[in-house]
Amino acid sequence: MSKMENGIDITLEVVCGKWKGAILWQLLHKDRLRFNELRRSLDGSISSRILSRELRKLIEDGLVERVDFETMPPRVEYCITPYGKTTASFLESMNEWGMAHKRMSASKSEMAEMINTKHDEKENELG
Repeated sequence: MSKMENGIDITLEVVCGKWKGAILWQLLHKDRLRFNELRRSLDGSISSRILSRELRKLIEDGLVERVDFETMPPRVEYCITPYGKTTASFLESMNEWGMAHKRMSASKSEMAEMINTKHDEKENELG
């Protein structure tokens, strides 16, 4: 089976990566966003060049729509398409899994810290 015959690989190619899922997530939860609003909603940590590139790919794949109001000064907004909304269920599942993983990782770190603290206390008692 070649790579692009696998549905998981196709999905990962289209909606995953560092920014595509985050862009879709924001557009799923907002009606429409202008470019800089979208950039700020991503904590401003994405460059304009990368955001433009990722939006272009999402538009080509039919997940996002670019709405040009053809006004002066220029006004452009981005919104999720009906097809793009079909990503909501698995993006929600990914979000839930990620948050659960974060809690689990934090719990492991807290447990390790507690064990190390108790170990250090015993060494101090003995030492």
